Amino acid sequence: MDEVTGSSPVGSTNMKFWIKRLSHPIRGLKHAFAHDFAVRCNLALGIVGIPASYFLFGPFSPAEVLLLIFCWFFVVVTELQNSAIETALDKVHPEHHSSIGLSKDLAAGAVVWAAVFGLVSFGFVLSGVL
Repeated sequence: MDEVTGSSPVGSTNMKFWIKRLSHPIRGLKHAFAHDFAVRCNLALGIVGIPASYFLFGPFSPAEVLLLIFCWFFVVVTELQNSAIETALDKVHPEHHSSIGLSKDLAAGAVVWAAVFGLVSFGFVLSGVL
């Protein structure tokens, strides 16, 4: 504890400090899992798809499995960012506006681009090139 401010420094090992710091991202993840259909779909596809592809097309090397898991996380992270952007823009500017729509389209495009990267990576894994 800092004697002057009464707060924990960044490098502190105080559990209450870290639990409080992690409560916000955990609340965000809970909200996304409970209320965002796209996030739930992406989670389900990875949880089911990666093991299914391993048993149908495997065995894969550890590096290939790691690549597939990375691609899945990449898609989920971009979907979470897309949802955050859409939620914030809906709150700030609820009525339709072309610039707001373009911002949402760009965020959705990032999700599609991440999914294309995942599919291309999956193709490389299946081809045995890696």
